[in-house]
Amino acid sequence: MFATLHRLHGKAAALAERIIAHDLLSLFMRLTIAGVFWRSFLTKVETFGVWRYVEVINDFEIEKFHIRLPELPLDMKATTLAQFRGDFALPLLPAELAAWMATLGEFILPILLVIGLFTRFAAAGLLVMTLVIQIFVFPDAWWATHALWAAMLLFIIGRGPGRISMDHLAARLVSPRASAS
Repeated sequence: MFATLHRLHGKAAALAERIIAHDLLSLFMRLTIAGVFWRSFLTKVETFGVWRYVEVINDFEIEKFHIRLPELPLDMKATTLAQFRGDFALPLLPAELAAWMATLGEFILPILLVIGLFTRFAAAGLLVMTLVIQIFVFPDAWWATHALWAAMLLFIIGRGPGRISMDHLAARLVSPRASAS
């Protein structure tokens, strides 16, 4: 009986591995964690909306947008700098420098993750940001949030971006034989 269960489990696991391939799992994790940091970035800078709609909440019409994008050149909100002077203050870094480092990191690194370019570098940068946030800003949020971010980022760093990425395409262009294996 146990041998039969073991064989069934093995077959189910092999099927799951074929269906949930590394390439799709890595892409899903890249998009998920990029979205977390991108949304945080959008709270730090002035934005504009695309595809306006109105939502009625408690008889009040609220203007919303399906997509929010940053205004270029980037214009940091005054509230962002105030946060980095107060609640988000880091040791050894001036508030303005820390605010711009975080803002630019949340702008550039998620874009790199989404397109899969310099993916491991981008994931490592976001992992460092996650650890800084965990240690200096929200030390009580580990299991609720930051551990999940770290798990996704460590997976991407360790396993790579998968074949649905610019890194994979670049590797194929540079060395067609190496990427075939």
